[in-house]
This record gives sequence, structure tokens and C-alpha cells, in this order.
Amino acid sequence: MKFRLHKQKTLNAASLPTLGEMLPPLHAQGFGLDLMLSDMEFNRDVPFREIESFRRILTDEEIPVTCHLPYVDLHFGSRDPKVHEYARDSLQFGLEIAADLRARVAVLHAGYSTHIPPRRRVEWRDRVIDSLQEIVRAAEEEEIVLAIENTYEPDGEMLKEILATINSPWLRFCADLGHAACFSRMAPEEWIESFSDRIVMLHFHDNDGQDDLHQACGNGVVGYEPVFDALKAADLSCLIALEVDDEEWDPSVEHLKQIGFEFGEIPDPAP
Repeated sequence: MKFRLHKQKTLNAASLPTLGEMLPPLHAQGFGLDLMLSDMEFNRDVPFREIESFRRILTDEEIPVTCHLPYVDLHFGSRDPKVHEYARDSLQFGLEIAADLRARVAVLHAGYSTHIPPRRRVEWRDRVIDSLQEIVRAAEEEEIVLAIENTYEPDGEMLKEILATINSPWLRFCADLGHAACFSRMAPEEWIESFSDRIVMLHFHDNDGQDDLHQACGNGVVGYEPVFDALKAADLSCLIALEVDDEEWDPSVEHLKQIGFEFGEIPDPAP
């Protein structure tokens, strides 16, 4: 059972030279790059000619790329049609960047919040589905697999409903184990067990169970031993984005390897 490990970095105009410098070491270690396109303010500042130049470097270095689509202050389930439209357009813009970089997987947030009243839950879900259906069609045209990620959901029911309604092989699931540990009532390994047939990517980081600290794996409450057991039981090999600071990259990788994780080539995630 193998996994392909991706190092996460934010893509913005100022970061492009730094990103270019880190690519040869990634290539040498056989790792990939997970680019954060989370903030639309950053995205607008990145000229597409520079993205195309960066993509050529990625191609030359044979670095596989995944992307995290915009989510900052976006509300796909808003009752305000203008807010709803802006969120959808921002997601589409991020997808265009991901396509230009030849990303294999693009992660997105549904935008669930505990502030959504229970009586409005169904209409919120339906508006999210309406937004995502258009994005899924665009992703299929670009041959990018979308992966919806758990964030503040207390359990997996809402996300299962969204996935089942859209019912596309181009919309899968990304299990964020740090979020599971501090925001949900389900243990991290339970998210894997519940979504094992949909998972295409995992986000690894750790925390104290109270705050989303993005600590090194093994320095918190996630428990990567039962996570590994759940992945092994599901016979699941997939992409992993390691969401930790640079100084916590090596300790995280070492901890995961001690548990039994092996990193290398895996099949392409596209259907």
C-alpha cells in the first residue's frame, strides 16, 4: 500500500520564485506539490503568463500537482444570489488556474458553518449542490478530479448527501484528519471508514483537539496509527497533502514512515 506525498505551498505572485527553487528537491525525493489557491486576492495578482512559465518548470521537473481551490469568505449556500454567484465564479477562476497548471486533483470546501440554522439546512445544501454541479461539469472538461473536504461538519451526513446527489466520478472526497480531530464528532479513522469508496486525497496535520493548529504529524491527538489501520483495511492508496510548516515536514514524514506509510507512485486518480 503506497501513497503519493505532496508538499503544500501557497501560490501567489511573490511566492513563484521560491516555489521554483523548491521543485528540484521535491523531484529528487519523489514528492509532489499541493498549491493553495485559497484566497482570491492572491489569485488575481498572479499573471497567467507567470503561471504558464511555472507550469513548464513543473513539467520539466516531472512534479505532479494538486490544488486547493478558493474558500476564504466564500459562501456557496448563501441566500443572497450575488454572494452565491461570486462564490461560484471564484471557484471557477481557481479551477482555471488549476487546469493551466495541469493539476490532477483540486480540493474544495462546501462552506458548512454551525451558524446555519437546522431549519435551513436542506435549502443551504441544495444551493451548494446547484453551485457545485456547474463546477463539476467544468472539472470534467479539464479532466481534473474535484475532492470535497470536511471542515466544520460535525459528521459526514451532509457531505454524503452532496456527493450522492451530484453522483459524478469527477467529484470525490478529501478526508482532512486534522479537521476531523478538532471539529467533528467522528474520529479521524471513522471518516476514512465512512468515505473509503470516495476518497481520492487525504490532508495530514495534527492538533490538540481544540484548535486547527497544523502541527507535525504525531504531535497531537489525530492518532495516525489507527488512521493507517483504517486505510489498510480499506486497501486504499491515494494522494496525501502534508499541511505543516517547512520545519515540521521531515518530522511528520519520519513519523508516518515509522507507522508503516510508504510513499511512491500510485495510479492516476482520474476516473
